[in-house]
Amino acid sequence: MEFRVRIRYRFGDIDHAGIAYFPRLLHCFHAVMEDWWADGIGTPYAEILEREGFGLPIAHLEAGFAEPVRYGDEPWVHLGVLGIGGSSLRLGFHMSRDEHGPALCWARVRVVCVSMDTRRPIPLPARWRTAIDRFSIDESDFPATDER
Repeated sequence: MEFRVRIRYRFGDIDHAGIAYFPRLLHCFHAVMEDWWADGIGTPYAEILEREGFGLPIAHLEAGFAEPVRYGDEPWVHLGVLGIGGSSLRLGFHMSRDEHGPALCWARVRVVCVSMDTRRPIPLPARWRTAIDRFSIDESDFPATDER
């Protein structure tokens, strides 16, 4: 099952060419990850950082861009879990113009579970695995590709 939410691209998200400034696209993916924790899993990411004592910084990022996102666009942002490791998650994000349309842009990220005290990798706490696994999708269901 994917987590998805609709967002609105505002004036400050757009570059001089009139399209989404690529770091803002990546920022939106991170914001959706925070929404996923709060609305999908049921615990705000801020509580994960503060009370649970772990964070999920990006260790690897791969992104692609098929079509521009423009000022005023309201794309759907999709998040799916592509894999769960001992201390890491592979997440897939993509944006589409409609809820089930082709990917405008996408990212595959590997986040590593780290202690907020030591900033060193730790095992992903078992109590979160089941909740996270509910959002698992098969790699073949991830619609983003560089091939056109």
